[in-house]
Parts: sequence; C-alpha cells; structure tokens
Amino acid sequence: MFSAVLLLIGVFSGNFLNGAQNQPASASPDFSGLWELGYDGRSVPPATLTVKAQTRDPKEIVTHDLNAMRWCILVGLPQLMDPGEPLDIVQDSKQLLITGDRAPGQARHIYLNAKHPDMDTFDPQVVGHSTAKWQGDTLVVDTIGFSDKGMLAIPGGGWRTETSHLVERYRLLDGGRLLSITFTWEDPAVFEKPHTYEFRYNRLPEGTSAHTYRCDASDRSRADFILRALPGSNH
Repeated sequence: MFSAVLLLIGVFSGNFLNGAQNQPASASPDFSGLWELGYDGRSVPPATLTVKAQTRDPKEIVTHDLNAMRWCILVGLPQLMDPGEPLDIVQDSKQLLITGDRAPGQARHIYLNAKHPDMDTFDPQVVGHSTAKWQGDTLVVDTIGFSDKGMLAIPGGGWRTETSHLVERYRLLDGGRLLSITFTWEDPAVFEKPHTYEFRYNRLPEGTSAHTYRCDASDRSRADFILRALPGSNH
C-alpha cells in the first residue's frame, strides 16, 4: 500500500514538472491601448547644455516650432509623445505603432528586433528611425536618423538636431494601469551630458476611442492665434 502511494506521488510529480516545463514562456508586455498623459505625469529635470548651445537665442526654437505648428507640419519627436491628447499604441510581434490625436497625419513605427538602415541613404524623418529589443519586461527603444523639421524643443531644455540620439525605456506599472517611458537624449551639439526625463501615462478604459484632429493651415484666425506668441509679433 505504502509503495503504491509513493508510486502515485511520483507519477503526479513527474506529470506536474513536465507540464510546467511545457508551458510557454511568459509573453512580453503588451502596450496596446489608449494612454493619457496627466498633468502630474511628467518628471522633467533641467537639461545641461553645452557652452555653445547656451549661447543660442531660445527665441529661434520658439519661432521655428510655432511656424511648424502654424503650417500643420508633422510635429515629430519629442512632441508626438506629449500631444495633449491620448496616445494610441498598437503592438504586434513585429512593431509598435504610435499615433497621437493632435499630431496630424503622423504615425511612429518602432520595429522590434530590427536594425537601423544605412544612415548614408536613409531619408531623415521628424520621428527618426526606431528599433527596439526586450530587456526582461522593459522595451528599450533606440532612435536615430532625425531631420531638422517639425517641432524641435525638448522637455527640460535643448532641441532636436540631425545628430540627436534618443533611447527610451517602456515599462508597465501598477498592474498595467500606468505606462512609464523614460527618455534619454544624447547630442554632442546640444547636451553636455545625457538628458533624461520620465513620462507616466494612464491607461484609458476599454471602449475609449481616438478621434481625428483637423489641422487647417489655411485657417487665418487659427494662424493669427498661434503666431501671436512669436517674439516681436504684431498679431
């Protein structure tokens, strides 16, 4: 009787262990959904600029960005990640697709387990070219290949240039209720040392839908309103 019990225990244990070994590895986190950046979702320290960057008149960046906004130019990074409306993220096994309601006609593709193309032949983009790989439950995104178009200002100080390099770390917090993205900008033309800040987005309830934002560059009253903030403007 005792031997039979031991035999049953051994069979059960073997089946249990074999079953555990046959279970698929835990899936990577899924960031799909609508994410809202609240008023308390930004942790942005001041950037440390190079001596040369400190001598640039900040009005130049303000003027550049306001004109990009006025003419409905694709805003690019970093503005796309802080659009004033929810971010819409769609994820599959090959990429993350990120769109923002207030980024007219713009989408950001983050390619998983891919390589950057040859930058000598790559056409620079306002969102650059992004690749990503998993480090545990954190998605590390690497972006290069920026253009000098769109909105350039970076939170905390500084601006995007064609030599900018952005590394982001995406993590789910609080049981998936929050999405943390840590941004680190490196650029020898702008920053004395890497500039890092963090945004935390709240997941919106299922059933929430994004809407299309209409940007009309021919709307004179809209243009006057935006350009009123230009330095020395008479609007």
